[in-house]
Amino acid sequence: VTLDDIYNGNYFAVQGRDDAEKVKYFIKDALENWGIKYVMLVGGYEQLPVRYSYLNDRSSSWEYERRFISDLYYADVYNADGSFSSWDSNNNGYYGEYDHETAEGKKTDTVDLYPDVYIGRLACRNIREVNTVADKIINYENNGEKEWFKNMVMCGGDLYPNDPCGNIAEGIYIEEAIAKEMGNFNITREYPSGGMNMLTISRAINKGAGFVVFAGAGAHHLWATHPYDEEKWIYYYDYNIRLLKNKDRLPVVLTSGARLGQFNQSRECFNWAFVSSRGGGAVASIGSTGLCWIGHGKNSTEFYLGNLHLRLFKEYHETDVLGAMVGDAIASYLSAFNTYHHGVSESFHIKAAEELELFGDPTLAMGGNAGGSLPAGVTDGRTLYVGGSGAGNYTTIQDAVNDAADGDTVFVYNGTYHEEVKVDKSIRLVGQDERGTVLVSDGNGIIANADGVAIGHMSVGSGGSGKNYAGILCRGVGCTVGNATVSGYDWGIYLENASGCIVENSRLMKNNEYAIYMTHSPGAIVSGNAVDGNWYGVWSEYSPSLTVEENNFSNNRWYALWMDNSGGSMVSGNTFFMNWYSIYLYSSGNNTVYGNEIRRNEHGPQFVDADDNMFGNNDVERNEHYGISVGKRSSGNSFTNNNIMDNAQNAWDDHGSTWDGNYWSDYIGLKIKLFGLIGLPYHVPGNINQWDMHPRTEPLN
Repeated sequence: VTLDDIYNGNYFAVQGRDDAEKVKYFIKDALENWGIKYVMLVGGYEQLPVRYSYLNDRSSSWEYERRFISDLYYADVYNADGSFSSWDSNNNGYYGEYDHETAEGKKTDTVDLYPDVYIGRLACRNIREVNTVADKIINYENNGEKEWFKNMVMCGGDLYPNDPCGNIAEGIYIEEAIAKEMGNFNITREYPSGGMNMLTISRAINKGAGFVVFAGAGAHHLWATHPYDEEKWIYYYDYNIRLLKNKDRLPVVLTSGARLGQFNQSRECFNWAFVSSRGGGAVASIGSTGLCWIGHGKNSTEFYLGNLHLRLFKEYHETDVLGAMVGDAIASYLSAFNTYHHGVSESFHIKAAEELELFGDPTLAMGGNAGGSLPAGVTDGRTLYVGGSGAGNYTTIQDAVNDAADGDTVFVYNGTYHEEVKVDKSIRLVGQDERGTVLVSDGNGIIANADGVAIGHMSVGSGGSGKNYAGILCRGVGCTVGNATVSGYDWGIYLENASGCIVENSRLMKNNEYAIYMTHSPGAIVSGNAVDGNWYGVWSEYSPSLTVEENNFSNNRWYALWMDNSGGSMVSGNTFFMNWYSIYLYSSGNNTVYGNEIRRNEHGPQFVDADDNMFGNNDVERNEHYGISVGKRSSGNSFTNNNIMDNAQNAWDDHGSTWDGNYWSDYIGLKIKLFGLIGLPYHVPGNINQWDMHPRTEPLN
């Protein structure tokens, strides 16, 4: 059912004051007329309406969290008397009010809170994420029994150092209570006392687990904890999630930490990053959309979020359906604490229930089920053949495409085909062999105007100069190019207003201008490609939320990777070698650049008008000009745990960024150890008061 179906009244009469209430009335009608039990919301906050709860929890957090998202609004259809639960009983346009401070005084709505349907959300921002998450869910349920499902990973430490409520590390205390509840699982404990860090957490998850629990603190895109009574913080970031390699061994992830499920920001939240991640991550996750509360000491499991989390695993013994586990745990929690008087305690209990967000399919059978065949009536479509010797095979690719329908495959045998191909249907266009199936065109090679077109296993080359033409031009949403070779064009691959596209495992070589050019194409994935000998490598404009991973950029004559107004992206695991410019971020913020090798380019990474980027665990070595250059109009960037070695000048920072824990080949403390200078900070040129306070004495592995 689409939002247009709801808003246009295609199934039921339209009711509701705003879009969110129209959706909720539709759920009510579907419950009463169709007998539904589960509702899956598909779309992020910009794609599908969210409802904010205006709850004053009477804590200091009220000053900076006046509202938070609550999808429990959609699940709580009825009041206790059977009437529609609007969450706005005083009709003032503010929902879920609890001591909400207004010009007319404090306001409180009558809200039932008990879920009448089981609800989950796939907070997908584009069609690429829809495809990724749908594939993960289907594969999870169809892969049968999983020997790794009985593994469980616990990550936790202390929450409140030096608190007066007993010598307890609350995160560990909560997790040990959960471990006792899940006694038939094999528990891997990642605690500070055992040397927990980013790598040990990732290794444990990569082995495969049914559940992963993070009990600690948080800040939207990162989770953190520390040893007992010692504020030496251990972090796990969204970019660590994107580097997970657990493939199909997907857990359900549960987190405690402030706003780890807050999905109304341009940067992905921690919980959604697990679910949307390709190549691993999680099949579902559960986290808080607001500032969550956990009790001190042994009270951490007695009430608030710690108690609610414990109830989740108690409900697991009653049902293997994820949405029912979450919904019944909320109902159980509310029933246990509904006798509390109006005040701080009651507000904390309400908030614990309202802010709990399930990112995933509420009908998911945890542990999967046997199967794997397609449902009755579902087919893979036809296959149409081009070339070869078969009777009835087509002689041109375009003729086969013209006769194909959505869902069909056009298979092209080895040979050379002189034509321009236009694809206006959602089909797969597949060659027999990347080197043997060759398309040559004097104009554009392939123009994909439809959504969901997949192109691969062929070479596309220009029969002329290639000037003003593209090898593959994609104007559809969610298109894929894989195992292809494209060369000789002004634009090897051109993504134009094409969100959620994927270019992977291809060779993009010796194009006149751009190997890949994308404009207004958010959410693209560029992965595992060889980008060699072009004028520009990957050039993005107004295309945020990109993933550029594990590519080899070499011998590109100008910019290997240019990102203009393309924030919220991940650049990881790439090699940049012998390019003129390696990475250039222009007016692009909140990017993560992690784990890249940047060697022997004319210029290392450049930051211009680029704010709040994270640059970590990269090797920046032997570049001819600056290793790293940060322009005057760039602020809030952080550079941590990098090897910065033997560049003409290792770094220059005009504005002032955070530098910490890097290895510097010209660090004087390495050379004059006798004078005790080993502990001195490293001065980063460009600003007189700019230092790496904890320079490393050995390169990072």
